[in-house]
Amino acid sequence: MSFPRFLLVAALLSAALCACGKAQDSAAEALAEQALEAQADAARAEVQSTDGKHTLEMRTDEGRLQHTTGENVPLPADFPPDVVLPGDYTVVSVMRMGPSQSLVLRSPEPVADLVEHYKAGQSQHGWRETMSMQGPEGAALGFEKARRGMLVNLRPDPEGQTTVSLSLQAP
Repeated sequence: MSFPRFLLVAALLSAALCACGKAQDSAAEALAEQALEAQADAARAEVQSTDGKHTLEMRTDEGRLQHTTGENVPLPADFPPDVVLPGDYTVVSVMRMGPSQSLVLRSPEPVADLVEHYKAGQSQHGWRETMSMQGPEGAALGFEKARRGMLVNLRPDPEGQTTVSLSLQAP
């Protein structure tokens, strides 16, 4: 299986596990874990599942990919201090590939409040806003600072929470 196809399979399975939240069905989780392990064997990857977290780690010619999803996912220890986070949030997913990292959070704060929070907070940390789009289905914001880029996507979820997706690119 090619590397891009494997990443797609891994991302889809990880997203499926994230989307289920605490109501995960253990049979579906076991099936997804088996599928990930089968794909991992073919792509020099390791899958670990502990305490409600699922971590896929893979080494390729392009670098190391690490993707953790599930419950109790910690914020990376080296998360940039100049990137604001919601006042109340749960980390659902963390993915890192080389200088890029992506986080998915859930917050009880409304989309509109988070838009203002990110605009003000990132500005205070010296980030320049490069994009802002808002609509009934959510919002997208872009920021740049010292050759780094950040995209923030906000969308309401069916459970009344806001899904916050942060994509960070460093040089």
